[in-house]
Amino acid sequence: MLASRSTRFSQRNALYRLAAIGAVILGLFLILGAQGHFIAVWPLVTSDGMGLTRRLLLLLPGVMLAGTAVLNLLLCKPLWQERGYALNITLAGNLLTMSYLLYLMIRGVSNHPIGVFLALETSFVIQLVGVRVGLVWPAVAEASVEMSMQ
Repeated sequence: MLASRSTRFSQRNALYRLAAIGAVILGLFLILGAQGHFIAVWPLVTSDGMGLTRRLLLLLPGVMLAGTAVLNLLLCKPLWQERGYALNITLAGNLLTMSYLLYLMIRGVSNHPIGVFLALETSFVIQLVGVRVGLVWPAVAEASVEMSMQ
């Protein structure tokens, strides 16, 4: 019983590692999305007939995607190492980006792949919330359950 208890406490939560891998994959997709956005709006931003406020609003979605991508890529190693601060910061940044993408989706911006990025962000935020509330994978059975199964 003592041996099973010591192995139970030394077992790591693999959901942190899954979140780190997800952060890298999502970060790469967000970089591609930001690049596509900047390529699409750059001619409008550099034109002379547009005010500064409008230019900044055109750049905002790309900045949100790029900022979240950089955040995810910078915090993937601390997530892999199961650092609590990395989980909290990653969750906050991705929740902010998900909220902004949801706002854009409700607003109804046409001919934009907002739904794809919103789905990616939402699935990653759900995973991070699961880790934050204490889900553990692989699940560890209690010693009393192990004894009754034998």
